[in-house]
Amino acid sequence: MALTIGRRFTKRRFRRDKMEEKKVKAASIENIASLKKKPQNIAKYIVYGLLFLVSTTGLLLVVYSRQIWGDSVGDRILGEGVQNGWMALGHYFSKRTPAIVTTLMIIAIALVLISISNFLVRVTTLKGKKAKTVGSLIRSLIKYIIIILSLAFILGAWGVDVGSIVAGLGVLTLIIGLGCQSLIQDVVSGLFIVFDDYFSVGDMIIVDGFRGYVESIGLRTVKLDDHCGNVKAITNSQITTVVNLSRSPNLIYINFTVSYNEDLERVEGVLAKEFPKINAALPQLEDPLIYKGVDGYDDAGVVLAFGATCKAEYRFQVARDLKREIYLALVRNNIEIPYAQIVVNAPDPKNRPFASKEEKMLSQKMNAENRKLDEVDEKTLLEKAKEDIKNIEKLEKTKKALRKNVNKEEKQ
Repeated sequence: MALTIGRRFTKRRFRRDKMEEKKVKAASIENIASLKKKPQNIAKYIVYGLLFLVSTTGLLLVVYSRQIWGDSVGDRILGEGVQNGWMALGHYFSKRTPAIVTTLMIIAIALVLISISNFLVRVTTLKGKKAKTVGSLIRSLIKYIIIILSLAFILGAWGVDVGSIVAGLGVLTLIIGLGCQSLIQDVVSGLFIVFDDYFSVGDMIIVDGFRGYVESIGLRTVKLDDHCGNVKAITNSQITTVVNLSRSPNLIYINFTVSYNEDLERVEGVLAKEFPKINAALPQLEDPLIYKGVDGYDDAGVVLAFGATCKAEYRFQVARDLKREIYLALVRNNIEIPYAQIVVNAPDPKNRPFASKEEKMLSQKMNAENRKLDEVDEKTLLEKAKEDIKNIEKLEKTKKALRKNVNKEEKQ
């Protein structure tokens, strides 16, 4: 019981330390990025300042157009009898005060409804990755519905006939279907991602070479966070292949090389004794470290293979820790780990004996036999056939002579 509690405490402390390490790393990366982006920020602020200056100048020219350009221009811009733009704005807003108040109330109600719906959906989808995934999709759907309804109410408050717009939705839907095919594809792909359960919020996945945790799944995009300050948004229709690393423990495969001079059975015995210590030192392992056998031979020594499993978020750090622990175990037990070396030998002596006459003759004879060409038979097919017939006749005569001799010997 005490051992179990100690292991749980160790795991919790490891997770807490890991989260703090990620936060510090993310903060440092953000600081570095901000330092790199300082020139860009300065240019951005300059552009914003120029835009503000131009817009302010244009507004003042319009407001005081009568004083600057005269009555003729002022009557065209502001209207007859209006001294400046502030009076024109006052008349405009005084006539449309109810519409403005209604618009502000609709926007406030819409923001409150979005906040309440997001809170309720988050509270009801806390447990399980699947619930969080569905909750993310529901929040996105509710947000778009509230925004569309709010726009309809605002247009009605400003005197726009929303009924005629709704009546023309058939043509509008056709136009949207032709012009927004990519949007429809994104929405349909997002629904399939959720219902087919390719991945869930919190899973570690790889999409187009980018590895990260699923932060949210919306109607149009999926957001991935690699916990290094980078967040990537991918439209749902562009997700064609996905590698989900969180559905099962990840296999870590490690190779280690030992010298040919070492006794392999001794090395294996030493590792068997060291494995319990290594497994105890790494609580993030799902399955303990095991020895897989000899994986091959290289120029330096025998290649040994090791395997273990852990969660996707730990696999890179666990691989580094395993390499360190195995190396320390081999060094502690005086097992030689080979490395690249350059060996320089003395050159061969220059005064070597020469070939004798007999050895030269034998060498020439041997090479002449190798270079000798085969004899080419230049006889025609008819001549070869005649020779074959003659050979057959000779064989027949020889057989007859042998039979006569055999008959004579039997008579005698």
